[in-house]
Amino acid sequence: MFSLLVQEVRMRRNAILGWGLGVCFFPLLYVTLYPSFADQMAVFQEMTDMAFYQAMGINMGSFESYVASTVINMVPLILCIFAVMNGTGTLAGEEDDGRLELIVALPIPRWQIVTVKAAAIGVALFLILALVSMGAALSLAMIASQVETTVTPLDFSLSLLSAWPLLMAVAMIGLFLGAFSPSRRIAALLATVIVVVSYFGSNLAGMITALADVQKIFLFYYYDASAAALIDGQPVGNILAILVVVLVAFGLALFFFQRRDITVGVWPWQRVRLGS
Repeated sequence: MFSLLVQEVRMRRNAILGWGLGVCFFPLLYVTLYPSFADQMAVFQEMTDMAFYQAMGINMGSFESYVASTVINMVPLILCIFAVMNGTGTLAGEEDDGRLELIVALPIPRWQIVTVKAAAIGVALFLILALVSMGAALSLAMIASQVETTVTPLDFSLSLLSAWPLLMAVAMIGLFLGAFSPSRRIAALLATVIVVVSYFGSNLAGMITALADVQKIFLFYYYDASAAALIDGQPVGNILAILVVVLVAFGLALFFFQRRDITVGVWPWQRVRLGS
């Protein structure tokens, strides 16, 4: 089982390096450029008072708010693309490519296959976040003498690493949909809709007092991308709530993969039609 896990992680090494090094330029760019336009932040804050920017969770009232809006807020959203691609591509994608049938033929229980692949996704997401967090810490260290802030490079790094449960939840939802849906295309579409609706739904519901209770059904509600989270970290209750989603989605992936007819490409409630 461990050797299979190592193999799964090795298969993702290029993606880990590519996404990790690519996304780490995001904080390097936005944070290191801050001193050059810090005196214009009041103008940016007036712009972010518009409903569109509020729906995006953007605030420019301070350096901490700027960093939270541009990095802590956006980096997990970008990496959700990787989580969706990897989550839906792990079972459904391998089935479409013809590899999954060979793996299932091995003397390995199906639950171990799903568990190993889920663990490999988790390792990949953590390593990508580790690379990005190192880039973020470096960017803040480079301008530390030019800004007044209580945020340290370590705080910045840990804040990005705290996005791992959210990304893991998205990946496990993708894994579940890959085991549930008849094809990877449908699974990826459904997972993308869930991410987009959850992100904008949480921000829009937070702008309307009457929808405060509705906001709690969205996954991104449990990820705090504000300046307060940058300084104090994610609330423990939010992390636990997201981990519950991870476990439920993983459990559903196990359940439906155990009952899936490989290479048939049908919904779970459909019966396979044999050719005459």
